[in-house]
Amino acid sequence: MKRLSPGIFSSVILLICLGLMGIRQSASGVSLEVEALHERLAAAERSKAESDLRERLARDESRETRELVAQVLPSSINGRPKDSTTYQLRNLASVTNLTDADLKIERASSLLEKAKDDFRAKNFENSNERLSKLINLYPDTLHGPEARFLLVEGFFQTQDFEACIEVVEEMIRLYPESELTGFALLRLGRIYEGRDRIEDAAEIYRSVVSHFGQNELKRQAQIALKAVDL
Repeated sequence: MKRLSPGIFSSVILLICLGLMGIRQSASGVSLEVEALHERLAAAERSKAESDLRERLARDESRETRELVAQVLPSSINGRPKDSTTYQLRNLASVTNLTDADLKIERASSLLEKAKDDFRAKNFENSNERLSKLINLYPDTLHGPEARFLLVEGFFQTQDFEACIEVVEEMIRLYPESELTGFALLRLGRIYEGRDRIEDAAEIYRSVVSHFGQNELKRQAQIALKAVDL
């Protein structure tokens, strides 16, 4: 079977997600829903562009500040003993040598590791809070797919299914070809099953089997499909 492009695949999955609210409309009604969805996505893209601009301006200002600090600090700590009295100054000097990207990666990684510790301990409320904070502070982090997948699982475990669905839809939009999105879709299928939307769940599982290549992911989707497609 020919693999669909990411854009087409995203559209297919988004259409499936429209069934979450139990809307059974005519073809024209569905068309209007899809058009409205595209408008919301376009608005989100414009908002992200504005956010990126504000971030660039803040980054430029931050860079200027660090350059100034980097010029002043060396003369302030030069020749002074490396003890507790100069610790904060030396620490600040080392931070000013890091780029914005380095700082973001470091902070995001720290939040993710703490969230994963809570997740492993099944403290899902705490892990959900940390993961949500990470995503809000660093929406474009390289840890985005993993953080969102863990958040999907955390919300599923705490039975916050509406929040779970929102994060799955976000993953479909942001990472349509990520294997983690495929695993998140399995959770979406389980939610459909719990709401007696068996046909919709089966369609989700079929989509995962058709569009993802990872063996374990496909195996789990096939098992789930076999259980509901009787």
